[in-house]
Amino acid sequence: MRRLLSICVLLAACSGETTEPEDPTRTPDIYTPRWAFEPWISKDISDGPDTRAFVAGFKDRDIPVGVVVLDSPWETDYNTFDPNPDRYPEMPKMIADLRAEGVRTVLWVTQMLNEESFDVEAGGDTYDSPSVEYLVAEREGYFVNDGETFFWWKGKGSGIDFADDVGRAWWHALQDDLLDAGIAGWKLDFGESYVMTDTVKTDKGVISHQAYSEEYYRDFWAYGANRLGTDEFVTMVRPYDKSYNFEGRFFARPEHAPVTWVGDNRRDYVGMIDALDHMFRSAQANYVMIGSDIGGYLDRDDQSFTDLVPYDTDTFLRWTALGAMTPFMQLHGRANLEPWSVPERADETVDTYRYWATLHHELVPFFYSLAENAYDAGGPMMHPIGDGPDAWEDDWRFLLGEAFLVAPLFEASGVRDVALPAGTRWYDWWAPGDDAYDGGTTLTAFDVGTPSRIPLFVRAGAIVPMTIDRPLTEIGTAAFAGHLTVLIYPGPVPTSFMMRDSDDAKTEIAADSPFVYISRALAPTIFVVRSDVEPTEVVGLTSVGSVDALAAASSGWFYDAARRATYVKVGASEDAVTIEIR
Repeated sequence: MRRLLSICVLLAACSGETTEPEDPTRTPDIYTPRWAFEPWISKDISDGPDTRAFVAGFKDRDIPVGVVVLDSPWETDYNTFDPNPDRYPEMPKMIADLRAEGVRTVLWVTQMLNEESFDVEAGGDTYDSPSVEYLVAEREGYFVNDGETFFWWKGKGSGIDFADDVGRAWWHALQDDLLDAGIAGWKLDFGESYVMTDTVKTDKGVISHQAYSEEYYRDFWAYGANRLGTDEFVTMVRPYDKSYNFEGRFFARPEHAPVTWVGDNRRDYVGMIDALDHMFRSAQANYVMIGSDIGGYLDRDDQSFTDLVPYDTDTFLRWTALGAMTPFMQLHGRANLEPWSVPERADETVDTYRYWATLHHELVPFFYSLAENAYDAGGPMMHPIGDGPDAWEDDWRFLLGEAFLVAPLFEASGVRDVALPAGTRWYDWWAPGDDAYDGGTTLTAFDVGTPSRIPLFVRAGAIVPMTIDRPLTEIGTAAFAGHLTVLIYPGPVPTSFMMRDSDDAKTEIAADSPFVYISRALAPTIFVVRSDVEPTEVVGLTSVGSVDALAAASSGWFYDAARRATYVKVGASEDAVTIEIR
């Protein structure tokens, strides 16, 4: 049936039915969807039952997951968009079932069509003959370079010509069944790098290889976004990346990169530093939604492919922490590690992963708002400290928005010096009741005490909207579900944060001690305001006995001496609300 469909699609394309949607342009209403900031998980060489069990493994352990990526192989041959019924029986049903559980599905693909295919990984698939789709594209001239073939890591094939209007319409039609089935996007790997020519011959003339690369990522994003909408569809692409024998370069343009990841890093500290370097270069080039494969993808050196890189628990735990404090959090590795099936310290690994995935989930309102504000302003969310690789080396601190200072760890001892940026004070995330540190000082041999943590600080003046629905991070409790929770660390000068609320409209939150202001409260809102001394009153509100009692009340306040924080709840309001903490 699928082969007949391919022929029918070709006939329709040849009849002139090639209407193409306009390319979406990055505007304030074109964004990385809110759901994309939830934690992602991914595996190589999987199948339908394994995918369901993979997702269930996280949910059964109370670990948040919002997206699952089906990496290769899932197709019948490469890249036909035809699900392999032996691996993924009833794929549309699986996609729908996962969506009903709150988990979206993203599928791996490239722009190569093969005349022969194979997987180098154990347990993969092999196809000795060309796919029907390849034969159609070859006959009709839908490939670049007059159909020249190239070897790549999934076989031998040719690259789709995105300048061929008829061929592009045919290529799009192959995607439609899966888009209609409810997939949330494509993971676009760098197959175009294996079109090994400096220039590329297309239907509209010769272009540079870089132009061909950018068109590959643009086309997939533009077609899917127009079909499903930018709030339901993403492409996952590479920003800056240097892997294997390829020189470093930028792949997709920032305006065609709703989700970016730097991949194919070794699973050791060398790989973590490599990933940070690529993320920092990408941030400086104004890519917004950036992350890496937690723990590193490769279990061997990416140059020799002979030197094995052993699994190390401390590295994995520290990379998990780093991944949670980047906009894009994804667990993916060649060894298909699950937190509960690692070779050692599995309970510790599960607990650590649960904490960081939960914190990342709680920070979705913050991440999403930062992203939208970055798109408006034309800048990144991550800000490396230092201008360029020479300044980053042996340091690797970065700011997340204007709220967090993240200092990754690369030492087995778990100790590092942390220089605190000048101009403000900084609170230790792990010691919320302690005094703030002065900016412009260096914390020598700072020790977080466990490999499950990395140094993490919050700036005085920070405003951080969150969604709390469990007690794990010790900010709130399960009774906070259904509320907006906002952390506020008043600074010496007034500060504000523009939040993109659950209806995607803007809500301003501001702090000017002793006042806290919100331009509207779409949901009941709990402010957690750093207060060094217990207030005598919160004007107009009644004191209650606990945070759970506060969550149950329509409004009120409570002081937590251990956190040195005043919890204040206000009810939903279409109008602005100002509270005064005296």
